[in-house]
Amino acid sequence: MSVNVWGFAVVAVPFVATPGASTAVVLRNSIAGGVRSGVATAIGLNAGTILYGLLTAFGISAALQRWPAVWLALRAAGLAYLAWLGLRSLWRAMTRGQADAAGGSVAAEAIETRPALARHAREGFLTNALNPSIATFYLLILPQFISRTAPFAAGALLLTAVHVSLAITCHLTWAVAGGTLAAVLGRSRPRRILEGITGVALIALAIHLAGS
Repeated sequence: MSVNVWGFAVVAVPFVATPGASTAVVLRNSIAGGVRSGVATAIGLNAGTILYGLLTAFGISAALQRWPAVWLALRAAGLAYLAWLGLRSLWRAMTRGQADAAGGSVAAEAIETRPALARHAREGFLTNALNPSIATFYLLILPQFISRTAPFAAGALLLTAVHVSLAITCHLTWAVAGGTLAAVLGRSRPRRILEGITGVALIALAIHLAGS
């Protein structure tokens, strides 16, 4: 087979199923704004993934291997963005606690801090577009499943479709789960705990990727 779809799926399934930055962002946003916010985030995440599929299909993978400085710059930007998301979650956890101490209304707070769907989609897009793991998966690993005799662009787009189908299914599942739990976890104390855990997880992921 010129394009090893089944071999790629064996690698893609655990890659998708393993919780990471995308899972954390979808879950957090769906708890904050409901299922619609989680779906918007999922759409943004997979738009970022499709971008890498297009870049790989049309030769950017080879270009980045030829000019490693560009790859290093992309990696640094991605790590910085993941760390920034983590710090912002920690900041939200702390400031939400201060608002509670001041006697602020939980309902009013939820309305005031709920981002627009477009913001969630943009956050999802940047999370994957600047994610070093996604970049590595597409630019270095995906091409290994396309034989030299196959049309490379068509093969890369086919494998991208396989990965995105798996990923968006997983992301939408997390969006529904988060939206279902929003009534409980959206309350002040559980929400602060979730923000804190998400922040620590994202910062730890950035540190782990930086050292790998």
